[in-house]
Amino acid sequence: MTTEPHDLSVPWPVVELKDFPGIEHTAYGIARPEKVPDGVPMIGATEVFEGTVHARELTFVPLKLAQRHPRSTLRPGDLLVVLVGRVGETAVAAEEHQGWNVARSVAVVRWKPESRAQKWNLWLRWWLKTQQSRSYLTLSSSNSEHATLPLQALNRLQVPVPPEPVRERLLALISLAEHKNVLNIRVAALATELADAYFIDALKTCGRRPTAERAVGEVGRITTGVALTPPDSEQLTMPWVSPHEVLNCRTVHLDTTTSRTVAQPEAVCPSGSLLVAPRRGEVRTVLTTTLVVPGRRTLAIHTESEADRMWLLHSLRHQRRELTALAQGQQARAMRRKDFSRHKIPWPTDEVRRDFATRAAALHDLSFAVAKEGQAMEELVVHEMTQGSIPLASEWVSETGDRLPSEPLSDLPELSRA
Repeated sequence: MTTEPHDLSVPWPVVELKDFPGIEHTAYGIARPEKVPDGVPMIGATEVFEGTVHARELTFVPLKLAQRHPRSTLRPGDLLVVLVGRVGETAVAAEEHQGWNVARSVAVVRWKPESRAQKWNLWLRWWLKTQQSRSYLTLSSSNSEHATLPLQALNRLQVPVPPEPVRERLLALISLAEHKNVLNIRVAALATELADAYFIDALKTCGRRPTAERAVGEVGRITTGVALTPPDSEQLTMPWVSPHEVLNCRTVHLDTTTSRTVAQPEAVCPSGSLLVAPRRGEVRTVLTTTLVVPGRRTLAIHTESEADRMWLLHSLRHQRRELTALAQGQQARAMRRKDFSRHKIPWPTDEVRRDFATRAAALHDLSFAVAKEGQAMEELVVHEMTQGSIPLASEWVSETGDRLPSEPLSDLPELSRA
C-alpha cells in the first residue's frame, strides 16, 4: 500500500545504511598515510566541518599510495562521514575534489548515478543530522579520548525509506532550507563586513587626532583553553569549543559546539567572550553567544562593557594578519597568553568606542538573527523527517514487516545544543 503524505499512522520501511537505495559502497580511507610535499590531496576528519570541506592546509600522499585505495578515491557527489572525533559530521565532495583521497578517519559513501538523480543522497545526509542517528552513532563509538566509529557500525545505521510522495515533499523542504541557509550565511557575512567597514572608518577618524594604544591584556581578562575531559556517568558537563570550531565557524558568532567536557568553574567563559585561535597565515576571532569552555590552543577574552567588546573584536579581526607573528609551532597553531596580552591595539576615547558599538551591535544582532533562523529551519526539517510520518526507532519495521531491534532512546545520552 502506498503511504500518502497525510497518512501518519503507517510506519516507513527501514533498512541498514549499507542496503540503502543507490549506495554503491562505503569505504575507509588511507590508514597509514605517508605525507609528501606534493602528490594526491588527502582529506582528514578535521577538514570536514559544518557540511563543508575546509581544506586550507592540504595534506598530500604519494600517488602510488592513493592508487592502492581506489574505493576512497573521490568523485564529485561522494558523501564524506567523519568517523573519529566529531562522529557523524558530513560533507559532500565537490568537483574540485575529483581524484583526491581521504584519511581513515573519514568514510566515503559512493552513490549510483540514478540514486543521486532521485536525491537519495540528500535524504541520507539530512537523516544523519537527526537525534536518532546521532544517538546511535554516539552509542556505537568507542569511549576513548577521541570517539571512533567503526565502518561496520556506520553500515548498520538504520535509515527510513519513505514512500515517493512523502520523500518528494520532504526533499522539497530540505532543498528550500539549504537555499535559505546559503542566503542567511551571506547576509550574516555582509552584516559583519559592514561592521568591519564602520570600524575602519572609525580608525580613520581617530587618525586625525592622537589616539592612545592599549595592550589586549589591559582591556580584557584573558584565559587559556583546556583539554577535553569526557564525563563519567552523571558528571555535569559544559559545551567545549575546539580551535577547529573557532577557525571554521561560518559566521562571527559561535553558539553551538559538538563536544561537552567536565570543567572547573574558572575554565567556563560567559556569553559574550571572544575566542581567538591561530593557524598558519591567520588568527581568527569569534564572539560566543553562550557559556563555553575553550579548548587547548584557544585563548578567551572577557570584557566588562559592550563598547570594549565590539572595539576589541573588530580590532583583532582587522589585525588578524599581524597577529600571526605571535603564533608558534611548526603549524603556527599555538599562541602564548603572555605574548598575546602584550599586543597593542588602537584605543580611542569612550565616546568613539560607544558610537562604534552602537552601529556594530545592530549589525551583529542582524547577523545572529539570520543564523538562528537557519538553525530553526534545520530543526523544522529534521522534526518533519523524524516526527511527520516516521515512528520512533523502537517502532521501526523492516521492508518485510518485521520489527527492527533498537536501543531505547530514553537511555541514550542527549546531544544538547549549546
